[in-house]
Amino acid sequence: MSLDFDGWESDLLSRVDRGLKYGKSLGIDALEIYMTNSRSINVKIKGGMIDANQGGNIGVGCRCLTGKKLGFAAASGIADTAVNFAIESALKVSKALLNEDERWNRFVQTQEIGKDGKIDHSVLEISSKEVVNGANLIFKEAKGYDSRILSIEGLISIGYSAFAVGNSEGLAKSSRTTFGSIENYIIASENERTKTGVSEILGRGVPKFEGIGTTGASNAVKLLEAKPLDFTGQMNVIFNNVTAAQLINVSLRSSINGQSVVEGRSAFADKLGDKVGTPILTIYDDGQIPEDPNMTAIDDEGSPRQKTLIIEKGVLKSFIFDQYYSQISSKENTGNSRRRGPQTYENLPRISLNTVSVVPGTKNLNDLASEIDKGILITNNLLGMGHSDLISGDFSIVAPSSFQVENGEITTPLEPVSVAGNLYKAFNQIISIGNDPELTPYGKIPSIAFEGFTLSG
Repeated sequence: MSLDFDGWESDLLSRVDRGLKYGKSLGIDALEIYMTNSRSINVKIKGGMIDANQGGNIGVGCRCLTGKKLGFAAASGIADTAVNFAIESALKVSKALLNEDERWNRFVQTQEIGKDGKIDHSVLEISSKEVVNGANLIFKEAKGYDSRILSIEGLISIGYSAFAVGNSEGLAKSSRTTFGSIENYIIASENERTKTGVSEILGRGVPKFEGIGTTGASNAVKLLEAKPLDFTGQMNVIFNNVTAAQLINVSLRSSINGQSVVEGRSAFADKLGDKVGTPILTIYDDGQIPEDPNMTAIDDEGSPRQKTLIIEKGVLKSFIFDQYYSQISSKENTGNSRRRGPQTYENLPRISLNTVSVVPGTKNLNDLASEIDKGILITNNLLGMGHSDLISGDFSIVAPSSFQVENGEITTPLEPVSVAGNLYKAFNQIISIGNDPELTPYGKIPSIAFEGFTLSG
């Protein structure tokens, strides 16, 4: 890949500056320009096929204010012609709007920034051939592990990106990151039964390919021995670090979101300062975890990314905000603005969690199990968690990869188990927290044991 990455930030900032000057020449009341450039190598493993491609995300998004009417437009590319086109289009949109937003105040002004994460130069130097060789190794490891391995699917993504934000309030900032991830799904089959083993890696550098195929294959083969739970009722449940991250992330997605709070859709809207969880639970929204590819100096509006205390010893301490909703609420902007999607410049910034972090306990996974007479351990992934009712908090999910816990020991793999509970009541059902936090796309969270979820299987 490219070795000219060191100059990307200054290049983007100069292009943003030219765009702001052009906007000023058009007499625009207020203007914000977001510009991004990224490169990545993406290798897919599907069955026996390995497909590689190099992609990018390069473009500009502009928000233009005419009075109290905010227009938005985007364009692919960062040449001056593309930037000027996006500015002109945003201006036309703002003028065409019929209604003003009286709550709108101004774009980000602060000159503070957070810390940038480490740039891993191995990402800049790796070739497509090397990543393909890594995919081949994963495939060979998995197929060679056991004759019952039926197929392998996965995605390896390695790359780097930079972005810059500037506005007519005088703000001009930039940041950059490197990233490397592997998602691997290995399917084992025997006697018309199929099971899936999952293995994932996420970080700022080139991931280690060795052992990924073996780990996923081992997980899949173990599950071929699964037996029914043969139980319906309440039971203690341990979520390992991967599945606990999914549960906690979804629990916070709406409940601490400043927009949901303002609009009355947050279950925690009136609970600031109240007890919402057990005393052993402390949660941060953390945009400054060094090994996290999401660690950048600023968010997508130019506010500093930070570490925000959400729940301390079970007490709700704060919500998360972007510029717009922090002004409406007269609260601190917590640096939680993000533009979603593969082409980030095409989307308006919205409030979004950075990386959810739970303060770990002192016990390993076996220690958590040793405290449970009868329950289950859930691993790998949760099916249906994203469809939970974020207003009431009620959820009903399927755990396809779980194990029985009997007399303090993790024993038999289980057929899929249905698990029902409430996202917000779950914080008070925590009985123990592990010491094994792991960075995943959902957060950096250890294994967590809960009491009283309803199981069926």
